[in-house]
Amino acid sequence: MRLTGIRWSRRTAGIGAALVATAVAGTAGLVAVGLGEDGAEWAVADGPVTTALHTVDFPAADDREVAIAQRETDRFAMVGVTWTNPEIDFEGTISVRTRAIGGGWSGWLPLDLDNHFGPEPGAEATSGKARGGTDPLWVGPSDAVEVRASTADGPGSARLPDGLRLELVDPGQPKRRKATAAGAPQVRPERLQPVAEVQALEPTSTDPAPTDATTTEPAPTDTTTTAPAPTDTTTAPAETTAPAPTDTTAPAPTTTSAPAPTTSSPTASPSPSTPPNPIHAPKVVTRAGWKADESIVLSPPTYGTAVNAFFVHHTAGTSNYSCADSAAIVRSIEVYHVKSNGWNDIGYNFLVDKCGVVFEGRKGGIDKPVIGAHTYGFNTNTAAIAVLGTYITSGAPTVVQDAVAHVAAYKLGQYGNDPYGKVSLVSAVDGKYDQGESVVMNRVSGHRDAVATECPGDSLYAQLSGIRTRAAKVSGLALAGLSGRRPGTTYHTRGTFSASWSVGTASHLIKSFEVLVDGKVVLTTAGTARSATVTVTPGAHTLQIRAAHRLGWTDTTSAQSVVGDPPPTVGTQRKTR
Repeated sequence: MRLTGIRWSRRTAGIGAALVATAVAGTAGLVAVGLGEDGAEWAVADGPVTTALHTVDFPAADDREVAIAQRETDRFAMVGVTWTNPEIDFEGTISVRTRAIGGGWSGWLPLDLDNHFGPEPGAEATSGKARGGTDPLWVGPSDAVEVRASTADGPGSARLPDGLRLELVDPGQPKRRKATAAGAPQVRPERLQPVAEVQALEPTSTDPAPTDATTTEPAPTDTTTTAPAPTDTTTAPAETTAPAPTDTTAPAPTTTSAPAPTTSSPTASPSPSTPPNPIHAPKVVTRAGWKADESIVLSPPTYGTAVNAFFVHHTAGTSNYSCADSAAIVRSIEVYHVKSNGWNDIGYNFLVDKCGVVFEGRKGGIDKPVIGAHTYGFNTNTAAIAVLGTYITSGAPTVVQDAVAHVAAYKLGQYGNDPYGKVSLVSAVDGKYDQGESVVMNRVSGHRDAVATECPGDSLYAQLSGIRTRAAKVSGLALAGLSGRRPGTTYHTRGTFSASWSVGTASHLIKSFEVLVDGKVVLTTAGTARSATVTVTPGAHTLQIRAAHRLGWTDTTSAQSVVGDPPPTVGTQRKTR
């Protein structure tokens, strides 16, 4: 029997071309090909993706516990529970069981009640519809559900929130076409099918090819330097996609006091101009790529004037998902944030899955200071990324840390802000901090630094120091080897040899490498290079490699002794009898 008494709404999201890309460094290789039951190959076809939200009110119950009995439903893949008052921070437990399509029932799964709220009061046109709620939980394609909720024992919530409502999100699925060699393609009905296989490799294709162009420069001092701070411009051109960043010297990072954001309802602000960015734009799956449902976003984006801080979140829920489902998970979060929470759009500016694939979040342009709904009281002049999954007991993989560092460097570096620095922010609401209170935070902070929450999880939070280092500095630089003879600790060469090095920082964050002989730069290479050919004159020398981060920090290896041996003497010898 189908679930009765459900209110649901459908929206159709227009999309562009089918998801097709080649896996390169940090790029989502969007493979949308699979085999049908007939053995024929099917690929994603152009066309809409239809999402659906199914809701059901909880039955009347006492003030301390309530349940929705086991029942069949229409298809869904994400589940959550909301309630009427968005200001209630419910303390209790809400658990669900779901039945996989064609499979069995799961065990009881807790819904995360670590409520972080979203936009500040009055900050979005849809705020009158806002509801409190759990974090959504990805459960995969399912067709039945059971739910139970109860208040906490002790000093927690005295009663259940009013207006409890079950939220079941169907992320939809793109139609598929048979990949025939000739004739009109056959379009197959919708079915749940992985829409993205991902791979992240190093280095990125946007990095310049390594070159060994030789330049002679004065011997620089081995210190970290920065350039003068830029001025922010606010002239508003028409909104465009992120332009290709230029290689410019990073402005000097400074600790500044960000103005307190207002809580009055903002008018749609024009798309601001953006200063040159020393960091290459990250590879992202665009909203068109993950097939965002643009029809449910009712108001245009609003903008701040800069990005002064960058907050790291996790989405909670399961980390045991397939990266092939990441686009569907992001699409489901969009539906939940808009239709269930009552926000204008997905709250995060960016999302990243456990394979390191970055997704564009809230619309407005990845290169713009878009105001999100991610860090209650601190949404203006900040940006945020959410890592799909829970990172309480286990940290994020290295590829995820690299992706978060890249996005943080990109958003902060554009405004001359050092990801390794600190900033003074002013709370716009009464929450963890009083409204109007000035708080000094790291430029790259966790959600819990601004809001009373455990997000982004203990393990990911502990990784933030390393992420700041990845975003701002060169780490792990070392000489890997030199060609030539090495008796002891000194290399011997006859004029020309090859030097190789290794580095932990991603290539797209490194502007260049310099080869120093006797403290002077003799060679400059691209940030993708890991070796160079060096020539020295006869005699004793020292060799070092210096790396320059795109935001201005530098690091230099310790000196390696190299001896240029004189060429062999060429002559004749008289034979003696």
